[in-house]
Amino acid sequence: MTPDPSYRRFAAPPQLRGVVEHVWVVRCPPAPEVEIVLPDGHGVVQVVVGKVPTLRGPSGRAEPDGTGIRGPLRHTRVRTQPGSVRLGAQLHPLGLARLLGPVPPLVDALVPADPVLSGDQVRSVSELLERGSDAEAAAALLDQLAAAPRYDSPEADLLDDALEQVAVLRGLVRPADLARTAGVALPVLHRSFTALLGQDPAAHLAAVRFSTFVRESVGLGSVTPSRVLAAVEWYVRAGYPPREVERFTGLPPAELRRVAEWLADEVGEPAR
Repeated sequence: MTPDPSYRRFAAPPQLRGVVEHVWVVRCPPAPEVEIVLPDGHGVVQVVVGKVPTLRGPSGRAEPDGTGIRGPLRHTRVRTQPGSVRLGAQLHPLGLARLLGPVPPLVDALVPADPVLSGDQVRSVSELLERGSDAEAAAALLDQLAAAPRYDSPEADLLDDALEQVAVLRGLVRPADLARTAGVALPVLHRSFTALLGQDPAAHLAAVRFSTFVRESVGLGSVTPSRVLAAVEWYVRAGYPPREVERFTGLPPAELRRVAEWLADEVGEPAR
């Protein structure tokens, strides 16, 4: 599927391996636009210019999604973005631990960018975005992150191969297999995931499976609710056995159906 033309993606340099996977820029039209934010096990460092977008879940509660560091999401969110420009560095699953060091992991939270970006750095990147210099802004953000202190640890390094296996297999792997890849007992793997990623292995794998399932249908770039709804409803109606549904989508059938009903309400369509 052709990527959204408002979405540009830039590669991260080798020195940021294990911290940043890639950088993207999204330019939104003046009229409010709605997109889906998928729980994929990744955090992001982002700079937002213009009106601050909001995130909301099925509860309807809206939270700002502006400049800062956002941890991985546990559940799908809807983002409303009225004419903003967003530059984001998608982090490796261990990126937050390597950028922020020994602090409680961020999950479902947005914090100020100042642990890794100064106010002057945010302003310089914002000015580039305002001028339309997206590639230069992306390069500046990558340079700034490469210059930030890096908190490597044996515990984080231990998980690198396991997380690479998750990415290659698109989440279709068992926690016990990840433990063998890492060369540790399953309780040790569980403790390391929870401490460094903020999610246990099962939750991380479920997030990766769901985001992969959706992305295979809708492609890269901004994801509209109607496109996600179409993908989810198609799978719901296909009638696969419950265990197969959870294995491929990361969600049990009842939860997948609830996601479909919520998205149908968001786009004003009856769930099928």
